[in-house]
Amino acid sequence: MALAFGVLLAVVGTVLINFSNYLMKRELDFLPRIGSQSTVKTIRAFVNCRPWLRAQGLQITGAWSHNIAVGLAPLSVVQPINAAGICLLVVLAVTKLKEKASLVDWLGIGAIVLGVTMLGITLLTSGGKSYGYRPVILWMFIVLLLGVVFASLGAAFLNKDERSSSFLGIGNGVLVGLTAIFTKMAWTDLGNRWGEFRVAGFVYSSYFWLAIFTTIIAMVLFQTALQRGSAIVVVPLVTGFSNLIPIIVGLVAFREPFPTGGLMVFFRVSSTFLIIGGAVLLSLRREGEEQKPKRVYRRRVRKASMATSV
Repeated sequence: MALAFGVLLAVVGTVLINFSNYLMKRELDFLPRIGSQSTVKTIRAFVNCRPWLRAQGLQITGAWSHNIAVGLAPLSVVQPINAAGICLLVVLAVTKLKEKASLVDWLGIGAIVLGVTMLGITLLTSGGKSYGYRPVILWMFIVLLLGVVFASLGAAFLNKDERSSSFLGIGNGVLVGLTAIFTKMAWTDLGNRWGEFRVAGFVYSSYFWLAIFTTIIAMVLFQTALQRGSAIVVVPLVTGFSNLIPIIVGLVAFREPFPTGGLMVFFRVSSTFLIIGGAVLLSLRREGEEQKPKRVYRRRVRKASMATSV
């Protein structure tokens, strides 16, 4: 019964998350481009956009459904469902948003979806036992991944070419993966201080505040990436790396068990190459700049100004 309910929640969660991604992308075309205006004006425009706020509500509801599903069903069941949800976004992006992808783009998207699915399947034989984390190795990974984030964001913001959305997606995905690691460490701190502080132990955990900080930054970067590029490119990149990073760090730094069986080992190794390879393919894309959303936004602003003057 718990497994069936977990599967149902996983399906509901991935549908809500990907449908909210579609709604966000649709509304972002009519909102000011992040960084083009003052921070106050940009925040005001986003907060006053009710469809965008509803999309955020669906995103949060979907994330909570996913988190509950993880507690009721094995990751090997939940993660492939989560990956399959990208298909819904692709259908909506192509049919509703009229986004187009080249053959190379489809190969990259397919490689990431297949990689995440294989990654989830391997969790079936990994077991849940761990032997404590290695602080030095953990922080080496954190520094390395932060370097990847800054390099990806640098390539996106400094070059500002047609590949910027892909680099933003990669950087955002790695940052979301880091958030999962910080959250795991915050839970560890809570357990260590439970006898003294109970639930309030979160407040004394530096990892808890790091998780909140990276979550806020990742949310802004995700909106920026969706404004600059296609949803069918950005979302698979974020999903792929946000799933891959915690698995790799958990395996090496937290000494979590490797999957057993030759087929599962092959799936785990192959999933890494598929996700990274898909990201490389998508980073090579040549997407033209989308000027239509900018004109639409200006038209809305002009109409609002005329209405105000009248």
